[in-house]
Amino acid sequence: MPVNTLSPLRLLLVFVAGAFSPALARAGSPGFDEPLKVIQTTDAEFPLNNETRLLHRGQVRVVVNIDSDGRLADWLVASYTHRDFADAAVQALKEWRYEPARQHGEPVGTRASLVFDFEIKGQVISMNSVESLTSIINTATAGSQAIERVCLPRELDRPLEAVQTVAPRTVGARTLAEPRRITVDFFIDETGRPRMPVVEDARDSQAAAAVDALMQWRYSGPTRAGEPVAVRARQIFVFARNP
Repeated sequence: MPVNTLSPLRLLLVFVAGAFSPALARAGSPGFDEPLKVIQTTDAEFPLNNETRLLHRGQVRVVVNIDSDGRLADWLVASYTHRDFADAAVQALKEWRYEPARQHGEPVGTRASLVFDFEIKGQVISMNSVESLTSIINTATAGSQAIERVCLPRELDRPLEAVQTVAPRTVGARTLAEPRRITVDFFIDETGRPRMPVVEDARDSQAAAAVDALMQWRYSGPTRAGEPVAVRARQIFVFARNP
């Protein structure tokens, strides 16, 4: 029987960073003083069972939120070639230690997309930054038959529908010189719940209010070809000055 020897053969990371409130981050160029550091405390073992015993490779992509304290705040499995590989990757993520990224000398929360390549033998770990989740999807699925669990809005059976919305409270409304637009980038999981939001400027006084409101929203469960999926979305909030 082959030995269970592989943790990620390849580990690719794409970062979206900023200050969490509690899961608030800034989108765009990270501009880190120090990047997020992943310290592996246990290997993600190659799963060997009746379903995987004939497989020699496996691949998983997981989107994670690492908060400013270096804790795994949330995760979402985006794709996998076999569910057992996804379970092994998530189990490893829960047991790893993380050192948060730093921006302007302060620890910041980070959203990152991690790609795990499993092989039946050998072990190599590398990290490479990429520019977008789209490019990492292409890298992760090249030459494989990965099951994608996160799709684009245009791939859904029907348009996203918010079934519950909450308006954000403007902070210091009377001091706003002009209307403020806050764009929140986030995921909607299979149950219609917003997950892992990031904003373009986490230091904007209205950013936390936008995220706090969005996290109370609920959507109809997204589906693709009749199957529940997660979807990446954006929501724009406009904050106006009160008279």
